Amino acid sequence: MENIVIEKEMVPAGYVMCFNNSCQQCEKCLRWIVSQQVGDAFRVGTTVLPSVLKLNSCPYYRKGEVQLMAWGFTKLFAEVKRKDAKPLRDAMVEYLGGNGTYSRYRLGRRMLSPRQQAHILTLFRRKGYVEGLEFDNYVTTYDLDH
Repeated sequence: MENIVIEKEMVPAGYVMCFNNSCQQCEKCLRWIVSQQVGDAFRVGTTVLPSVLKLNSCPYYRKGEVQLMAWGFTKLFAEVKRKDAKPLRDAMVEYLGGNGTYSRYRLGRRMLSPRQQAHILTLFRRKGYVEGLEFDNYVTTYDLDH
């Protein structure tokens, strides 16, 4: 497993963590990986209870895979014509779930998954923008939002 650092601020509110060290899949499970790195930083939260170990498979298991995540929109909008800027921003706001969420992705408080990146880049391509489409920042880490 790659040595990816998870910080408390990266963990979405209500994220389900797992502290079941006796689970045979724990070292591959993102919920367990998160609990090991930042679990002590929380005082209350949602967790997978040990009773899940009695099941044949854990319904909360999430494979811990690293992805190239992105954030920031300054470079995307650098060459956008004024008439296209508002419709593009509005489409992004709608896709991302509102102005507050858009701002969190813009500021790097949340990171865009590869799927979200592809969707946003498609919005720009549909408006005729194909050159220099990139986000401001990229980092290889876990996708905790999905």
